[in-house]
Amino acid sequence: MNPIVKAQLGTFKKMNPNAIYNDSDFFEVMSIFALENGILGENIDPFRAHLRGNEFGIDGVAISIQGSLCTDIDEAEEILSFGKNHTSDFHFYQSKTSDSLDYGNISKFLDAVYDFFTTQSLITGTQLENLTEVKDKIYEATAKTSPSLKCYYCTTGTGQVSEVIQQLIETNKSRLTELNIFNDIHIECVGAKIIQNGFRSATNSSSAKLNFQKAITMPTHDKVDEAYIGYVPASEILAIALGDPDQEGKRYINRSLFYDNVRDFNPDSEINKSIISELESGDNASFVFKNNGITVVSKSIDRKGDTFTIEDYQIVNGCQTTNILAHIRDKAEEISVPLRLIGCSDIDFVSSIIIGTNRQNEVKEDQFWAMRPFMKDLEEYCASQIGDSRIFIERRDNQYRDISIERTRIFKPSDLMKVAAAMFFHQPHRAARDHRGIRSEFSERIFTEGHNVELYHIAALALYKFDFLVRTGKVDRSRVIFRFYALYALFRKNWKTPDILDAPPRSQKKVKESVMQTLNDNEKFSRQIEDVSRHLDEIIAEAEITTREKIRDYIRTESVVGEFTNRLF
Repeated sequence: MNPIVKAQLGTFKKMNPNAIYNDSDFFEVMSIFALENGILGENIDPFRAHLRGNEFGIDGVAISIQGSLCTDIDEAEEILSFGKNHTSDFHFYQSKTSDSLDYGNISKFLDAVYDFFTTQSLITGTQLENLTEVKDKIYEATAKTSPSLKCYYCTTGTGQVSEVIQQLIETNKSRLTELNIFNDIHIECVGAKIIQNGFRSATNSSSAKLNFQKAITMPTHDKVDEAYIGYVPASEILAIALGDPDQEGKRYINRSLFYDNVRDFNPDSEINKSIISELESGDNASFVFKNNGITVVSKSIDRKGDTFTIEDYQIVNGCQTTNILAHIRDKAEEISVPLRLIGCSDIDFVSSIIIGTNRQNEVKEDQFWAMRPFMKDLEEYCASQIGDSRIFIERRDNQYRDISIERTRIFKPSDLMKVAAAMFFHQPHRAARDHRGIRSEFSERIFTEGHNVELYHIAALALYKFDFLVRTGKVDRSRVIFRFYALYALFRKNWKTPDILDAPPRSQKKVKESVMQTLNDNEKFSRQIEDVSRHLDEIIAEAEITTREKIRDYIRTESVVGEFTNRLF
């Protein structure tokens, strides 16, 4: 194995301890991590995209809708239920620790990808069955553009493709194209250098140099270290917005840098087509007068003359502009773009900037939660815990990018919202699908100043523990469909009414200690999950429901919650 990749693999294993994964398994996950979070600029948990089994030819599948990773139909339906013309991406992975490219393995990999979208005769295991349901749901939804497809075969060698393998790739690209279900198709053999660069990008905070001539200093503010306004060539914007090149030298928009949804950009919309056409026709001088420009917020700025070194930065406004510039990047030197560069390390003030500069767009709910004083208290409390109880609350995308911590311990406020619905408000049937309904109904009763941070911490820990038991094989993966029922039961057996957040401190402490006792004993928690699953299996069998889709719909009903509660308690 390449010595640098081997060293990075050792680091990745320390970051994500797992007793049942061998080096080959870890390399499969690390490859997904390096490509997705490093080269493609996503922010996903690679373990959720990894196929932990003996699936034919495929080691990982990352299906995203509007940039959110979807591993089951509940997650897909939640996103597809809001808005329209969603964009989707299918990413497939096969990884080998060998240095060479194997024709047979690549052929097997591409056969498996083709089968996923056609006969599905090679599909085995719960994970792939769930993913085919997500795929079917995507194609049921109407969208202006078809999904994109990317296939990555990863090795620890050079990744240099021979003529015979290139012919194999072209042949498979042609037959996938003939399906007429993809907007674009990319098949790539990835070598050690790309994995190395991707891993570095995925584990280091964003850093770039910006040539900002004639920058004007903005007025002082007690939350802002320094700030500048002016305009720069479009090439400077692209320099900080594009990620590392892939094996073929292509640079993609680094999606992790953007607050707003990069996938909302549609080059075929009449407005964007008009702007692109205008620029391609040579009217470059008008752009700076018509465009609202880019706002970049950086944790730190180091200025030396006209050169600004920015660290841990986000492009909080200007997604559409950046994508347009990426489409005409060959003319970037001739186009000027308005720019605001703000140096600020205060997360709450950064959130207010994001909301203020995106009033015309839908603001992510996580940004609203991030500004609540309680969330900062919760973040600090969870991070202060030691050992296996430590959890990280990510109030800002990629907040922990450059910190060596287990990625599966990182949770967004929206993740906690679902767990809180199941555990605190006794709504396990709604937690998976009715995210927005829960937010609307309980928004004034959650993440409120004065709430007990310990209860939220233990709720996040319970979700982590459930996923850990599934990931390590102690709980069968088929039980994931009952996740929120298991978390509901964990609290319900200690507190009968959906008002634990308002209970006296002494009662809350008693509940917390009892729940923690279960979570600290993997065998005990596993048995409880199985007990919950057994009761639900019986209820489903008595209703004579057999198909996966009908089972999912059935357990989302209030009547099942009532029957389940009566039987278990």
